[in-house]
Amino acid sequence: MLNFHTIYHPITARPFLSDYTYKEYLPGEPLRPYIACYWTTNEAGTEGTIRENLAKTAGREVLVIPDTCVDIILSVNHTKQTMTGMLCGIQDLPFTTVQGGETDVVTVFAIRFHFWAVHLFLNLEFQETRNLHLDMDDLGKEWRSLFEPFFYLLTVKERIARVEQFLYRKLADMELNSDLFQAVHNILDSSGGVSVRGLCESCCVSPRKLERLFLGKIGLPPKKVATLVRYQNVWHNLVTDPQFDILDAVYRYGYTDQSHLQKEFRRFHGTSPEEARKIAQSWR
Repeated sequence: MLNFHTIYHPITARPFLSDYTYKEYLPGEPLRPYIACYWTTNEAGTEGTIRENLAKTAGREVLVIPDTCVDIILSVNHTKQTMTGMLCGIQDLPFTTVQGGETDVVTVFAIRFHFWAVHLFLNLEFQETRNLHLDMDDLGKEWRSLFEPFFYLLTVKERIARVEQFLYRKLADMELNSDLFQAVHNILDSSGGVSVRGLCESCCVSPRKLERLFLGKIGLPPKKVATLVRYQNVWHNLVTDPQFDILDAVYRYGYTDQSHLQKEFRRFHGTSPEEARKIAQSWR
C-alpha cells in the first residue's frame, strides 16, 4: 500500500477555511493514499440560507494556487435541476476566481486526487489536462453514471458513500508503474530537492522515459513536479510553524539563497511568503 500521503501534505491558499463556502472531508482509510479529500460548498441549509450565503460572498476574490492535485468538481443547480461537471487538471500557475454572483441555488461536491494517483482512476492523457478544465463527458460514461443520483443524495455523507463504493471498485484493478512510483517517492522523500539525474539513477531509467512517464500519467515533467512539491513544503511549513524562519527554509529545501526562494514562491503563489501567510491567517 502506498504511504506517500503520510510524508506529503499539499494545502490550498486558505488552509484554515472550513465553512459553508468551502469544507473538506477525509476519505476512508484505504483511499487516503490516492484521494487528498472531498470538498463541498453550500452543502447544507434551506434554499433561503443558501441564497443568503451566496449573497454574502458575491464578488469575493479567491486565490487558487498550485496544490499538485487534480479535482473532479460537480455543480448541482437545484433551481434549474441541472448538473455540470469538470476535471481541473494539474496546474503550475496561480489564478484568482470571483465567488458569488449566482441567483440560482447551487451546491458543489468535488473529489481531490493526489497527483501521483489520478491516472489510476481516469483513463486520460494527462499532458493534455495541464492548467485546463475538461468537461465531464471527457471522463467517460461510468463517471457520468456515478454522479447521476446526486440530485437525490442531498447529504454529504450519502454522496461520499456512493463515490467511495465506486472508487473502491477501481482499487481492485490497479496496476502501479514501479518506475513512476519510485521516482515520486524520491521526490516526496527529498521534499522536492532531488534532481532529474538523481531520479533517473535511482530508478534506472533514461531521462526521456522518465519525462514521458510523468507527462502521460501526471501532466508535468519530473523537474516541474519536484519544484512544485518543494514550493508546497515551504508553504505548509510557513503556515503551520509559528517559528518559521526563511533562512532555515532556504537551507532545508535547497534554495540558492533567500531571493531564490522568494522568487519561486511568488511565481507559484502570486504573492510574497509574508503576504501569503497573512491572507491564510485571515481565513481562520
